[in-house]
Amino acid sequence: MVSVTSDPEGLSGYIDLHVNSIWFISYKRGIDRLVVHTETSKYYMTGPLKYCMNALNKSGFNFVYADRSNIFNADNVVVINTLFKEVYFEKEVTKKSKRCEIAHNRYDEAISRLGTLNPNIIFS
Repeated sequence: MVSVTSDPEGLSGYIDLHVNSIWFISYKRGIDRLVVHTETSKYYMTGPLKYCMNALNKSGFNFVYADRSNIFNADNVVVINTLFKEVYFEKEVTKKSKRCEIAHNRYDEAISRLGTLNPNIIFS
């Protein structure tokens, strides 16, 4: 579980969110918050992205850097678009599907880690 809020200012108070439900986490400079993306919602938390990833991985989860502002939960990746270097979390990808782009310079490392952590991924 991680403690998150449903609004960037924290006015809603903390709620506990299962880490397994997290698809990816991104840092948004304009609001100086981490945005936690799940299938249906987004939540907010504070702290550096690297600290968050290290703590999650040391707790037994499998988060991978996509770029300097995004990490994704390797266990929830279903499809990798190799042309656009994006990961998806649903088998049926649509225009409305949430995606996390992987930076060109991190792509090979991310794909290598994904192959080890989640061998059921579909490459498209």
